[in-house]
Amino acid sequence: MVEIFKNFLTEEECKILTEISFYCVQSSVTNEKRLTSRIKMHGNKYPQDVIDISNKIRKFMKIDHYPIIDGPGSDGIVVSIIYPGGELHKHKDSRQPLNESLCYRCNIMTQSPDEGGILYVSDKPVDINVGDLHCYYASEHTHYVTKVEGNTPRVLWMFGAFIPCNNLNS
Repeated sequence: MVEIFKNFLTEEECKILTEISFYCVQSSVTNEKRLTSRIKMHGNKYPQDVIDISNKIRKFMKIDHYPIIDGPGSDGIVVSIIYPGGELHKHKDSRQPLNESLCYRCNIMTQSPDEGGILYVSDKPVDINVGDLHCYYASEHTHYVTKVEGNTPRVLWMFGAFIPCNNLNS
């Protein structure tokens, strides 16, 4: 269900992405404790370091020939920062277009909170650490993140592709 590749990014790469993240996000109307780049980066470009990591992930996962998850964010990339007291509600991402492609997310947490902020996929906790690449079909599995506690925000970068339903076995 969830593929995990431990230490996919180096500590330095995680530090770079975390520093970039705070310039890319804005608050949503519904939750001041969870900020994303879904709107702010729409129509803007991420720095080359972010694009290079996205390309590295897409090639490693052999999804570079599939379309990026366009719409929110930019370049098929979204970053999310959950501040202490915030969480991510249980949901599934959307299939696209017209339900013909599944949303395959490849995510990396670049900063972990002091406590909490645990990812659950299909109601099972996923053991990830900073720098671990974790990938799953976000349109097919409910997922959520528990409340972040302490003083340190949780920073997560989301990459991936839309994979046509008829290509799942390839």
